[in-house]
Amino acid sequence: MAVLIGMSTDVKGQTHEIGSGGLTIGRSSDNSIAINNSTVSGKHCNITIEGENCVLRDLGSTNGTRVNSKEIKEAVLRPKDLVQVGSVEFLFNSQDIPLSEAEAIYNKTEIVEASGPAVKPQSFNSISPFGARRRENQNLWVTVIAIIGVLAVLVVGFFLFKLFTNS
Repeated sequence: MAVLIGMSTDVKGQTHEIGSGGLTIGRSSDNSIAINNSTVSGKHCNITIEGENCVLRDLGSTNGTRVNSKEIKEAVLRPKDLVQVGSVEFLFNSQDIPLSEAEAIYNKTEIVEASGPAVKPQSFNSISPFGARRRENQNLWVTVIAIIGVLAVLVVGFFLFKLFTNS
């Protein structure tokens, strides 16, 4: 018997058997496992039994489906796999390990928060989602701004000259 064991707060302690018809997971109430969580799509993913394997398929969800922290479109589940549906986590268990062992793994799970980065980054050039800035146009813009600045000073000077010479 293959099961999903709820690990996250939204599903903690829930056990869902994966029957011969498989199951669907999503936010919509017509899913086998309905999860009211904003990171879960209406029809997020499904699990089907194909031969001896349980196959997890993402159904085009917005936030993706992951197995052991790797984003997948389709994956064959193995005992002790961590299935992430949006931000909701399940532990997959099958006949290969007893349910009590899977629960023991869950109970031993410890979340450790890092106090900060392990090493200081060399630069922050690679963190932009738009890529690195192109430098070829930088000199052109500096020249254009300098010319506009000089023209602005000349116009102000001209008006000041006209103001004081007409009086």
